[in-house]
Amino acid sequence: MSKSDQPSDPYVLSTKDAASATGRPPEPDVKLLFNVTLLAGEILLSSGAEIYRVEDTIDRLLGLSGFEGAESFVTPSCILMTLRDPSAETLTTLRRISVRANNLARVAQVNTLARVLCAGDIPLEDAYKRLASIKGSKGFPQWAMVLILLVLPACFYLFFGGVSLMAGIICLVTGAWLSAARFWMDKKSVVRFFSDMICAEGVAFLASILGVLLSVSSSANLVIISSIMPLVPGVAITTAIRDVLHGDYQSGTARVAEAFIIATAVAVGVGAGLFVFRLFPL
Repeated sequence: MSKSDQPSDPYVLSTKDAASATGRPPEPDVKLLFNVTLLAGEILLSSGAEIYRVEDTIDRLLGLSGFEGAESFVTPSCILMTLRDPSAETLTTLRRISVRANNLARVAQVNTLARVLCAGDIPLEDAYKRLASIKGSKGFPQWAMVLILLVLPACFYLFFGGVSLMAGIICLVTGAWLSAARFWMDKKSVVRFFSDMICAEGVAFLASILGVLLSVSSSANLVIISSIMPLVPGVAITTAIRDVLHGDYQSGTARVAEAFIIATAVAVGVGAGLFVFRLFPL
């Protein structure tokens, strides 16, 4: 009888059986679970998710380890989480999030994957691969983003009750400026404050000067308002309010400050654009 054909000793537990008996994954799986949880939290936080959502997802995923202590502390710019147990090595990490954007599609995908993982319907290895795929996805193609930003001011103009055809054409021009300026400044990694300020300045100047040249100066204010709507930090304000309502006052205050800075940049840009327009003797 070969060694492979010999029956296994029923009194010797394999690593997998021992893990099942103690209700805890083997140590390599615990470390993989820790990495999966960190990646999920990183994607959520960098995609604009609320702090309570990030902490709740991390706590639920770490709870799958069966360890005595699973703790997390999240701010808008970093994730700190610890997994500890008297009989195992303590795992602790700090991950700084320097790039943040609003991507609700990623948030929804990570939430769905976390629920599936907590239900035990997907292995950790597959979950990590799917999270890496979500993190690497670019969302909408660049041409689609440019096209959306091009027509968005005209859509807001109609939504606010605009009826002038020439003013609608001006909205398309300001939309083209927004698309080109945002694409170029994102490529050059310009700071968000100056990016929004320059975009708003160009919108105000173009709307004012084209309104005079096309004899629709009475609609200039509505065109400016419609054109700066894509720059308004609506999602940031909503997220800040939800954080405050859930008791995360530190993160809520930080997000309110971020939204205030963006709104200030837009206001300063519009004022600068109107000031430059008044310098032209039209």
